[in-house]
Amino acid sequence: MIQRKQTVFLLLAIVASVVCLMLPIGHYVPNGMGTDSTLFNLCISYNGISADREFTPLFFIMLVTFPVSVLTIFKFHDRVLQARLCVVNIVLMILWYADYLAYAFWLNPEGTTFKPAFAACLPLVTIILYLLARAGIIADEKLVRAADRIR
Repeated sequence: MIQRKQTVFLLLAIVASVVCLMLPIGHYVPNGMGTDSTLFNLCISYNGISADREFTPLFFIMLVTFPVSVLTIFKFHDRVLQARLCVVNIVLMILWYADYLAYAFWLNPEGTTFKPAFAACLPLVTIILYLLARAGIIADEKLVRAADRIR
């Protein structure tokens, strides 16, 4: 199970998701006077003092990917299901980006400019890792089917 390259890709995707959950994903910089705000997956922090919990959809979408990723790793005997679970994770990450763009650009506070942070690119890295894992899973399935035909 661990020796398969797609398992390594899935584990790296889980690590990237955890790092994205912990780091800030953007900053609201005021155009004039005011305080900076930091956008996290779970909340928005105003000057490091108070937190507003209105950004929980970002957190919940990212949180749902963890059990799906772990299930994907442990379903190595059912490669078709494993490939489908990779697609589910890719769709969840695309939904995360749609929600992120909504909060970042359309729902930002008046008089502020949004600056994305480094952690906002980590879901894109996870999408790439899920695509690589899915390609490896499909290649394994083709190899197993070819070996079954020979017998």
